[in-house]
Amino acid sequence: MKKQKIIISVALTVLLIIGGGIASYYWYEMSHYLTTDDARISAYTANVSPIISGKITSWNISEGDYAEAGTTIGWLDTNAMATSAGINPSALNPVGSIMVSKAEITAPISGQVLKSSVRVGQLVGTGQPLAVIADTKDLFVDVNIDETEIKKVKVGQLVDLKIDALPGKTFQGRVDEIGKATLSTFNILPMQSANGNFTKVTQRIPLKVRFPEINQLGLLPGMSVTAKIHLAE
Repeated sequence: MKKQKIIISVALTVLLIIGGGIASYYWYEMSHYLTTDDARISAYTANVSPIISGKITSWNISEGDYAEAGTTIGWLDTNAMATSAGINPSALNPVGSIMVSKAEITAPISGQVLKSSVRVGQLVGTGQPLAVIADTKDLFVDVNIDETEIKKVKVGQLVDLKIDALPGKTFQGRVDEIGKATLSTFNILPMQSANGNFTKVTQRIPLKVRFPEINQLGLLPGMSVTAKIHLAE
């Protein structure tokens, strides 16, 4: 019986030590680090859109191509649109005739074409997105943090980054920018409910994190990242 009590006592002591160690570990992690997998590789992007409606007569880019800002990437012929609207292009003054007969489409920024969704012969409208160009020479990591945690984050804090596409590797970066509004602020659809019901949701605030090697790794916008922010250095 005495031996059994000793065994139980030792077992309880071991369990307490293990439990205390686990609790200490989690306390240390929570007080010194902020970890989230709501993070991804990002780049500044711009939509390619025509300033007038017309028919695509030339389209010079494909997905993966690199385009310089201001270079011509396509042409519109708007005669068909003008005719369908009851306008006689030949009756316009010279300036108007040139505008209606053709329109140049240029790249708004320098970067890689991520998406091209138009074909020669297609009719397009003013402002219609035809392609997306991203500045892939200046990548960064978009990290979203709960509003309840954002006060712990400061510009310049060290961040450990694990990229799903590069397993087994950890990169170190720094918090470069802290957003000044929650992600939901820029939603197209408002959060207000017309029926009076409201479910409170913790909002998320975006951060930009940069690390030196980011532009040399062949990373693509949208790739998943796990970020661990050092709160105390």
